[in-house]
Amino acid sequence: MTTIRILLVDDDSFFTKLTAAMLSPAEVHIASNGAECQAMMREHTFDLLITDLLMPEKDGIETIIELRRENTTLPILAISGGGRLGARSDLLRMAQDLGATATLRKPFSREQLLAAVEQCLATRTAPPTG
Repeated sequence: MTTIRILLVDDDSFFTKLTAAMLSPAEVHIASNGAECQAMMREHTFDLLITDLLMPEKDGIETIIELRRENTTLPILAISGGGRLGARSDLLRMAQDLGATATLRKPFSREQLLAAVEQCLATRTAPPTG
């Protein structure tokens, strides 16, 4: 069986370590913002991108927009706790409108995370229609 390669983008190092552990046995690579994410994507291929929406330098919304311009098939799971804005449902809806495959509100359980990952990965392997 092939190992799933996931790029996890979030500026909270405690959160990324915890989430990477929840995603085991997948191969999880970590970036702390959208700029690092895009640099890593030039070097490696991934099966899934999980990105927070509120980050310094380049946020998740910008990252989703740029990735969708370049790669229309990579599944993207957008995650957000809302930060100071508290309007996470609006941010998550915006992320989905801009091309995120699925969204997930922080905090989430391992079961919720794995279900969202499975949903995203199913889009990558779905047979073409038509």
